[in-house]
Amino acid sequence: MRRHTAKDPAFAAAMKLLRQRAGKSLAELQADVGVSAQAMSRWENAAAAWPEERVALYLRAVGASEADLDRELYSVSEDPFAARFQRNTAWWQGFPAELESHIVSDESMAPWCEPGEKVFFQRGRPPKRLEGCFIEMRDGTRQVRLYERERDGFLYFRRVNPESTEQVLHSQVAGLHRIVLRGD
Repeated sequence: MRRHTAKDPAFAAAMKLLRQRAGKSLAELQADVGVSAQAMSRWENAAAAWPEERVALYLRAVGASEADLDRELYSVSEDPFAARFQRNTAWWQGFPAELESHIVSDESMAPWCEPGEKVFFQRGRPPKRLEGCFIEMRDGTRQVRLYERERDGFLYFRRVNPESTEQVLHSQVAGLHRIVLRGD
């Protein structure tokens, strides 16, 4: 899961839009998110920072994925370059030609990415801490995870559903590539 800056107005606006599009009230989300409607209201109005552990619960409660959140963040961005880029560029023109795609087949990363969603990765571009990564194992299996760290000959990855950390011998990994885009 991405790190959010404290009281980020763009993030707060994107989360609020996702809830409104789902047609849900804050009161309806209380049980699923585990906090009061008043606390969520403060988050949505950027009066308080979103706790990292509540973001996935909130997204799940409104039926949204991290890819949906990324699209909303892009649409509410106040970055003039991003706005100009969005107006003047077809979606496919903004991505490096060398991107490869993979269709997610399991629920181990939901709601970060859902089964059937595409992830686009760039070969040879290593992931940063807690970024999505596409892993090619020497036995031929391929996985999507969040990269945590590398230490003492092991790679550590985070799985979202159920949340856990996986430890893999470095020698078992044939390729590790940063995911640069997710979506349908």
